[in-house]
Amino acid sequence: MNSYLHDQSFFAVAQKKYVYIYDQDGVEVHKLTNHVEPTRLEFLPYHWLLASVGNAGHLKYQDTSTGQLVASHKTGLGPCSALAQDTHSAVLHLGHQNGRVTLWTPNMAQAAVTLQAHRGGVTALSIDPSETGRYLATAGVDGTVKVWDCRSWGVVREWTTRGGGGEVEWSAKG
Repeated sequence: MNSYLHDQSFFAVAQKKYVYIYDQDGVEVHKLTNHVEPTRLEFLPYHWLLASVGNAGHLKYQDTSTGQLVASHKTGLGPCSALAQDTHSAVLHLGHQNGRVTLWTPNMAQAAVTLQAHRGGVTALSIDPSETGRYLATAGVDGTVKVWDCRSWGVVREWTTRGGGGEVEWSAKG
């Protein structure tokens, strides 16, 4: 998993043991040893924060302007398999192996919202890119894809797929 930082001159890569930051020429600039066994990365551009979550179930926020670790939250739900950012609020949505989706901010030690989304693990998350950011799409190993209304946390639409898992992503037009 990788993520571009402020612009395309720097990018972060979640490798087996740590997160590494490279410049546009592919030269290693930083090794973030606080981010252990990362599986997913998100960059919050308005806050200059790089967030990672991994096999240990720890969500970590690194300030890319100062290099400081801003927050570290233990989710308590084991390895995390999906991560998505609401670009309007910078709230991170984590999908866990027990079927839960949790919403996190750096200033709260506990999840702001916990949602039982699937019977099995959550494999993918995607947030509506429109101006409202009103909907959340989730996919799970139970073979379902669900669209949630983030205001009431009710299911708006649900599909059953052939086989479990998969990825979900909103189109540019919603």
